[in-house]
Amino acid sequence: MRWTGPDGRVHKPAPSAQLTPPKYGLLIHSQSAPWRTYGRMMATVLPAFLLLYAALMLTIGVLEWNPALIIGGGLFALPLVLFVLRLTRPSVIQVWNAVPDSNGSTLHNRPDSSSITTMNPTRMERHLLLDGTPLEFPSSWSPWVLFLGCVFVGILLSLATTSTGISDGAIVIFILLAIPLWLLGFSIPVLAWWSVASRRLRLPIRRVQAEGWLVAGMISAFPAFLANSLLTPGMIPESWNSIQTDMALIAVGAPIIEETCKALVILLFIPTLRGPRSGFMVGFSVGLGFALIENVQYIAGSLLGGPASLAATTLIRGVGSIPAHALWTALVGSAIGGFVGSRGLNMKLSLAIARTQIGVIDTVEKIGVDVDGDGLSEGFTESPVFLHAALSDGIWSARDPKNLTGEIQAISDEPSAETTSRPISLAFCFAVFGHALWNGLSVGSYAAAEEVGFSEGASLLMTAIVVLCMVISVILLTLRESRKHSPL
Repeated sequence: MRWTGPDGRVHKPAPSAQLTPPKYGLLIHSQSAPWRTYGRMMATVLPAFLLLYAALMLTIGVLEWNPALIIGGGLFALPLVLFVLRLTRPSVIQVWNAVPDSNGSTLHNRPDSSSITTMNPTRMERHLLLDGTPLEFPSSWSPWVLFLGCVFVGILLSLATTSTGISDGAIVIFILLAIPLWLLGFSIPVLAWWSVASRRLRLPIRRVQAEGWLVAGMISAFPAFLANSLLTPGMIPESWNSIQTDMALIAVGAPIIEETCKALVILLFIPTLRGPRSGFMVGFSVGLGFALIENVQYIAGSLLGGPASLAATTLIRGVGSIPAHALWTALVGSAIGGFVGSRGLNMKLSLAIARTQIGVIDTVEKIGVDVDGDGLSEGFTESPVFLHAALSDGIWSARDPKNLTGEIQAISDEPSAETTSRPISLAFCFAVFGHALWNGLSVGSYAAAEEVGFSEGASLLMTAIVVLCMVISVILLTLRESRKHSPL
């Protein structure tokens, strides 16, 4: 664009600053909001849970070619999908940095925005950055206090509603508290265990990155849910009794399907894997996302059984099933991270993806559309060094100044000669075996006790002891593995 001024001279806009990688250690301060992670998690899981049934409706509609189910499922799913995409989209920040330079200028043009004027000559730098707000959690004890409070309230309500002379007031209180107890019961344990893993592993993690792992875990529940609902039941012989059918579906089919779906999701994050520790964190987060979706249904169903059922289900799933899902997937993630990090596959894949994206940008800009916002239509003009810098970790971050010291002490997970991890196949077998053992003992302990001839009370006691042993084992294994992957 050129124009002629009053003096008759031809003027043209000052050149705009080109995109450059920011210098290492660039800090952009932000206000600490540790509970925001929980709020965004809740805003995502509820529509995701509804999408689960929309996906089932669509699948059945396609298999049976029922237009009503297809149209109804599509209309039901569309606003939910748009909402989740809007909520989880990564934020991009454009930074203009004026650096004093005697050879610079006092006027700096910015495409599609107002120009910047400085008092002294400066050199303008322009950076395009993803939101680097760190993953933050509330204090380590507060989620657990909330969780135990939910269980305690459930126990009190169960005592009030099962004692002689039950009052209408106790029933009304349970009805009023049912929804809050359900919301907190299925979600707070996930936040608590996520906080435990994050504090132990001490990895520098961006919030948007961690939320992506959690959402991916929720998404992995979709194919698992469809396979468990539509595929495996049709493979059971009609001659099998109910116990055989339940064991086949719950202790064999579900572990294989669910662990496979979660492991495949981890592969989507190969560019972010640097070693076993980052793989463990990715897998742990994916497992928590899967457990979060599953927990919504289990604890919602327990509401129908009254306060006692709600309290028991919340407690067992909060300290047992949730860390179990996270642990099995974390083992696989650690193995994948070790394999990828030791071979540098993460950076190779990142560069390949980036070059593909640049090719698309170049193609679009050739038709006159300024995609990268540099005011030009020349495509990507930076050197390969820019790509390596932009794809490396630790370029920039956003921090609350009062928490800055602790955050900077986070240790990266670069692969080294000393890094060891399990083979992927062995880790996957461990995950399936652990999952199958948990499900099998949960379902089969009561049936086995009855088969032996125990009374109903003795069978319930035996089941409770088995569940208690499983919960303790999972907690100890989770703490052991997280300590093993900790740098301290």
